[in-house]
Amino acid sequence: MNFKSIGLLFTSCVLTAICMTSMLSQAKADDGVRFICASGYDQKADKRFPTTYGWTSRGKIAVIRWKYPWFNSQTITPDKRCEEVSSRFQSAFDNQSLSYITNATANGQSVICTAKKIDGPCETILLTLRSEDDSVRILDELKDRLRGRSTKPIEHSSARPQVYYKIDMKKFLETAPVEKE
Repeated sequence: MNFKSIGLLFTSCVLTAICMTSMLSQAKADDGVRFICASGYDQKADKRFPTTYGWTSRGKIAVIRWKYPWFNSQTITPDKRCEEVSSRFQSAFDNQSLSYITNATANGQSVICTAKKIDGPCETILLTLRSEDDSVRILDELKDRLRGRSTKPIEHSSARPQVYYKIDMKKFLETAPVEKE
């Protein structure tokens, strides 16, 4: 009887340890994802541009390449936009609102934001768009990039219907091509 109890206790401890290790390694994997702004090389233009990257254990994955200034502004440079948007992606990833991306209007401007469900409110604004930007086109490009249908980062260059797209950020970060320098 004693050996049975000890065996049961030992088995329970081993199973608990395995489950805890699995959960901790998953948490560490999630914690290891960072969205950063860094200089990225555009082969087509043969130039470097500020780039929003998802940084994982596999390497850096380009999400948005910032080629154009905001409203031809001297104060809101592509570098500044890259830093701001990279930080917003990090916030959205951390608050687990990157399940859906959608287009909306905030403070009279078109935006791309995250939502936790279809018809849900904007949780985190990722991008504030210029008046000449087509929010649905940019949303489509971002969706294609995050679903792995496009291997190149989107180029931020330019009363619309609101569209929601389901995305799997973890899958994207696990499968998207890693940039080599």
